[in-house]
Amino acid sequence: MIQRIQSLFLLASVILLSILMYNPFASFIVEPQMAKYTLGVFGLSVVDGSTVEKVQSIWFLLGFIIAVLLISFVTIFLYHRRLLQIRLCVLTIVMLVGLQGVMYYVVYAYGENLNSKPSYNLVFIFPLIAAILNFLALRAIARDEALIRSLDRLR
Repeated sequence: MIQRIQSLFLLASVILLSILMYNPFASFIVEPQMAKYTLGVFGLSVVDGSTVEKVQSIWFLLGFIIAVLLISFVTIFLYHRRLLQIRLCVLTIVMLVGLQGVMYYVVYAYGENLNSKPSYNLVFIFPLIAAILNFLALRAIARDEALIRSLDRLR
């Protein structure tokens, strides 16, 4: 039921989270060596010219994003079970806000370890945008459920 507006909101959320997976969300420049580090879902990497070398992995962040991505994707296809869809949207919103907090903490921690000030990329706010899109989908699903219940009362 991809033509429903809530499905489009959820699909946009899935697209934003998949873009987040493959782009770094913060970068650091360490002063003495002028080394550039990028921080993404897969971990901290040092960028040296055209080569990228992974320094440290962040598997828990990758697992967290994959879990949110799968729940959002499955929610699209549960249009026949609107109450479950509403519950999964609420769960996804909570997870996305938590993901944003975890990402901020990881960037802060790596900034302290590298003694460098982070430079955030646009991708860093994608979990918040995805949470807003999930909230809009939640409102549309609740509106559909209210419409169905009102039609059942008329019968």
